Amino acid sequence: MGLFDLFSRRANDSSDLSSEPRCDHYFFAHVVLRKAVFTNPVHCVTSLASSDCRQYLSELWDEVIAECERHRQGASLRLDDILIHKLRVGAFPCTLVEMPSPQYSTEAFFVAIILTVDITDQSQAMSVDSVRFLTLENGEPHEEEVHTVLGEWSSDGKHTTLGVGPYPELSEFVTSITGLIE
Repeated sequence: MGLFDLFSRRANDSSDLSSEPRCDHYFFAHVVLRKAVFTNPVHCVTSLASSDCRQYLSELWDEVIAECERHRQGASLRLDDILIHKLRVGAFPCTLVEMPSPQYSTEAFFVAIILTVDITDQSQAMSVDSVRFLTLENGEPHEEEVHTVLGEWSSDGKHTTLGVGPYPELSEFVTSITGLIE
C-alpha cells in the first residue's frame, strides 16, 4: 500500500490510525520538497538559502495544504516552525531543513539537500544525479528512547533506508551525512 492509499484510507476509515504520519509533515518533507529539489536543484537550494526563503517555503506549503485537503486531512504544522540551515557537508553546499518534532514513524527530523558539484563552476552540468536528498526520520517510536533512521530519496521517487540514524541533533545528523558523502 502506498502513501496515497494510506491517506485515502484514513479519510474513509473511522478506525484509529493515530500512529500514521501527519499529512502535512510527511508530504512536505518526503513529497513536495523532494519534487522541488529534483525538478530544479539549483533554484530550490538557492531559494531556500536566500534571505527571502519564506516566500519560497510558502509556495511549497501551499502545495502541501492542497495535497492534504485532497486527502481530507488537515494541516497541524505552522510554516514558521520549519527552520533552514545553510552549511557545507565536506566540500559541498548543503541546505538543511529542520522540521518540527516528529510524532509518528516516518516523519522527518531533518532533510539535507546536498549539491555534489561546485555550483560556482559554470562548466559543470547540474543534473538530478548531482543532488543527494537525505532524511533523518523517526523510527518506530519507543517509550523511553529515540530511534531514528537515515533515508535517501532518489529523483525517481525511490526511498532507500541507509540504516540506523544518530540521535536527532543537528550536529550529529551533519556528522552522519558527512560520512555518507565523503
